[in-house]
Amino acid sequence: MLAKKVDTLTKAMEVEAKKMRREVAAMEKEVAAMRVEKEHENRAKRFGNAKPSVNSTLLAGRSMGRGGLTRSTQ
Repeated sequence: MLAKKVDTLTKAMEVEAKKMRREVAAMEKEVAAMRVEKEHENRAKRFGNAKPSVNSTLLAGRSMGRGGLTRSTQ
């Protein structure tokens, strides 16, 4: 009788362990998906923000360079 109870408890523990493993695997997948999504957002922000600042810096440098050239030649 005691062996039967132990066997039943062991099986129940195995079932619970399988459930927990599945839940952990599902959570890990969810976290990995969130990380990938966040990484894509960060890349998009980086590339989206980098272009205007590079263009504005280049334009500012060009206008300053031209102004300096004309002043030195006069």
